[in-house]
Amino acid sequence: MKIIERKVRSSSQNNRVLILLGSNSPDPLFAIDSAISKIILHTKIHKTGSLFSSKSWGFTGRDFLNQMIEVEWQDSLSELMITLLKIEEKLGRIRNTKSNNYENRIIDIDIILWSGGQYVSDNLKVPHPRMNERLFVLVPLCEYWADWIHPIEKTSMDSLLASCSDENLVHLYNINEKK
Repeated sequence: MKIIERKVRSSSQNNRVLILLGSNSPDPLFAIDSAISKIILHTKIHKTGSLFSSKSWGFTGRDFLNQMIEVEWQDSLSELMITLLKIEEKLGRIRNTKSNNYENRIIDIDIILWSGGQYVSDNLKVPHPRMNERLFVLVPLCEYWADWIHPIEKTSMDSLLASCSDENLVHLYNINEKK
């Protein structure tokens, strides 16, 4: 297993990991809440971002809700990814590994960044390889973590947001306006 680690930011003895949860299920709020309730069984959540809505990206489908969370993790990021994939599976996500096309998702849980910098293994690349292209990632990320530095681009998250060419609008989601 090839693993690359480069420290970029130190938050504590344990690493901090930024995870993006997303869903465009018929009840995306329930799906995200269910995922968070399972994640806290495995790690401590330090901060939970707001919910943001956006149109589906890369395909025609229901709108998505997304939420960024910051967790503490001391083991391998690959182990965290395995845990997150099991949570997705428990919540009903069936990954279509034979297709590169985007599709509706009951739940999608991605590791976006971590305080350890860059990480590459057989099952994971951090920072997320396409995060710079997607407002639905960058907007929630910049809510509380705008000063984090991208370990490859060597620029802050708010700079990445300012230069992102994605035109898919992202809106703060009001729970009282459930669709």
